[in-house]
Amino acid sequence: MTTREYLKIQIDTLPDRVIGRLCEFIQFQKFSIGLYDNDTEYLSSIPGMVSSIKAAAEEPLEDGTDADSVRFNV
Repeated sequence: MTTREYLKIQIDTLPDRVIGRLCEFIQFQKFSIGLYDNDTEYLSSIPGMVSSIKAAAEEPLEDGTDADSVRFNV
């Protein structure tokens, strides 16, 4: 059995809550080795990402958080 075949079998044994994270990991790996031409193609490949970005873009700016108040070093 090849590693690819083994992984395919193992995916079917995982709970649904893990599958989403696994999908994101695979998409990032594809991005990191250059299988996407640009960031838009990469982000579009992640399930739900486009709708999430569109929803955030529709929120009023006054409902957002200033970058100055975000602790990036946590």
